Amino acid sequence: MERRRFLQRGAVGVALGTVGCLGTGGEVVVTVSREVSVQPGTGWIREIPDVSDPGGSISYISRAQVPFDVYFFTSETQMRRYDAYTSGEKPEKHPTGDRDIGRTATETANGDYKASTQNNGGRQSIDETGPYYFVLDHSDYPAAGGAWPSEISKRRSIYLDLTVTRQRFGF
Repeated sequence: MERRRFLQRGAVGVALGTVGCLGTGGEVVVTVSREVSVQPGTGWIREIPDVSDPGGSISYISRAQVPFDVYFFTSETQMRRYDAYTSGEKPEKHPTGDRDIGRTATETANGDYKASTQNNGGRQSIDETGPYYFVLDHSDYPAAGGAWPSEISKRRSIYLDLTVTRQRFGF
C-alpha cells in the first residue's frame, strides 16, 4: 500500500515538473490584441519590461493590407537611435535589434502581409536583458527592414496579437 502511494506521488511530481519545463507556468507581462495605427515616417512602439531573470518569451502575429517592418530592440540605446532617425536626425548607427524576433512582413497567399514569431506566432525565448522595445515600423529606417513607404504614403492599420511572458520557475 505504501509503495503505491509513493509511486502516485512520484508520478504527480514528475507531471508537475514537466509542466513547468514546457513553459506553461509563466506570468503574462504584456498582452496586446488590437488594431494599431502607424503614421508614415514613424513606428508604433511598446516598451516591454525585462523578463530575462529567470527567462522570458515573446509571441506575436501581425497583419496588414500593406508591407511593414517589425523591430525588437533590446536596449534603450538602440531605441534612442531608431527614434532619432524617425525624428529626422542622422544617428551614427542604425541598430537592427534582435532579428530572430523582428522581421519584415511578407505577402501571404490571400494578398495581405504578415509578420510573426517563428512557427506562425509560436513562443520564442528572449535571450537579452531588457528593457525591450517592440516596434511596428512605417518608415524608411534602413537597418534591416524592407517595407519602405511609397511616395504617397498613408497611415497603416496593423492588427497585432502580442504576448510577452516571464517564467515563474527557473527550470
